[in-house]
Amino acid sequence: MVSETAEDVPDENIKKTREKSVRYPANNLKDSVEFLSIVHSIGGRKDAPNESILSKLNLTSTETKSFKYIVSSAEIFGLIEKTNNGIKPTEAGTLILYPPGGEEQKRKLLIDAFRAPSLYQKIIERYDNMILPNNVILRNVFLHLGIAPKALESAVDAFIESAQYANVIDSNNRLTLSGTDKSLSNQSPQPPESDSLGVNLKSDFQQVSEEPSESQKKTMDFHKFELITSTGKKAYVQIPIGCKKDDLEKLKKILDAMCGD
Repeated sequence: MVSETAEDVPDENIKKTREKSVRYPANNLKDSVEFLSIVHSIGGRKDAPNESILSKLNLTSTETKSFKYIVSSAEIFGLIEKTNNGIKPTEAGTLILYPPGGEEQKRKLLIDAFRAPSLYQKIIERYDNMILPNNVILRNVFLHLGIAPKALESAVDAFIESAQYANVIDSNNRLTLSGTDKSLSNQSPQPPESDSLGVNLKSDFQQVSEEPSESQKKTMDFHKFELITSTGKKAYVQIPIGCKKDDLEKLKKILDAMCGD
C-alpha cells in the first residue's frame, strides 16, 4: 500500500506544492481503509504512535510524501484523526472495520466515506446517475474545480478507484449513488453554474435513464458542454464517448487553425 522509495524522502517543497491545489485525497479509499486498519491494529480505538505506524509501513519519517499523503487521504475520507500523540480511528472508521450491522452497514459507511471529500461531493452532484466523461474531460473538470495540473492524473485515478471500491460506479462507468443514504449531503456546498473560465460545470451531459427516450438515444453517446469565449459568445462542444487522444489532438489542430493567435 505505502512504501518508501529513493525519492520518497522529507520534502520541504510539499507544503508549497499542495497550496496550489484544493484539498483532495491523493490515495484512494481502499488504500485509506487499509491504512486505517494498520492504525487500529496498533492502538485500537485510542491513539497509535506515529513511530509505530511508520515501522509498520517501512517508512522512516512523518515528513515523507507517502506518509503525508496517506494520512491526509484517510483524514479527508473521515476515517482517522490526528492527535497530539499520533493518529486514531474515528467512530465511523472503527465501524467500517467492525460493522455491528454486517456487510450492508459497511457498504453504507463506505459510501458515506466516499461522499466525504468536498471535491467528490461536487462531482457527485453533477454526475450522479450519469456516465462519467472520459479521463481527458474529467481531468479538465478537476482542473476547474481547483486541482493543480500536476496532481490531475492522480486525483482522477483516486476518484475512480474510490468509486469502484465503494461500489458506486457500474460497468458503464456511471455513478450510481441515487437512492443510497445521503447522510453527508447536507454538508455539500452548492456548486457554481460556471467557473472563472466560463466552463459550464453543471453541463449538459446526457443523463442515462432506465428507459431512455428516442431523443436521448440519439445524443447519449456524446459528452456535451458549453463555454463562454473571449468574445462573450457561447461555444458548444459535443464529443463522442470513447474518442481517443489522437482524435482530440486532431480537434485541437483544427481549433488552432480556426482561431489563430
